[in-house]
Amino acid sequence: MNGVKYFADTNCFIYLLEENPLLLTFAEEVWAFSYITEIEILSKKDINNDEEHLIRSMLSTSYKLDHNQQISELAIQLKRKNNIKLPDAIIAASAQFLRLPLLTADQGFSKIKSIDCIILNL
Repeated sequence: MNGVKYFADTNCFIYLLEENPLLLTFAEEVWAFSYITEIEILSKKDINNDEEHLIRSMLSTSYKLDHNQQISELAIQLKRKNNIKLPDAIIAASAQFLRLPLLTADQGFSKIKSIDCIILNL
C-alpha cells in the first residue's frame, strides 16, 4: 500500500471516467477504494464490454481494500452514530481503517466527524 494518499468514494471513479478536470488533479496520486466501490461501479445496468474493460483497468491501478471484521465494526458504529446508508458506512469505515482522507463529491460524508474528508465541489 505504499504511496496511497486518498481513499476514493465511488463517485470519484465515475467523475474520473468522465474526465472531470477537478478529479484529474488527483489522478496522479495512488488511491485506495472499497470492494463496495468495485461492485457499485461495475454493476451499472447498461455497461458494455469496452466500459467494463476501462473500469477494470482503472481500478487495477489502485489499491482495493476487501472486507474484514474491523471494517465491519467501524461501519456499524458509523452507521449507528451518523444515520448513513450501509455502503457509505463501509466506505467511510474503510477510509478510517486505513487512516486515509476520504476523497468524495458526496456532501453527506461531511457530517461524519471521525473521518478526514476532502469534499469535492463538482
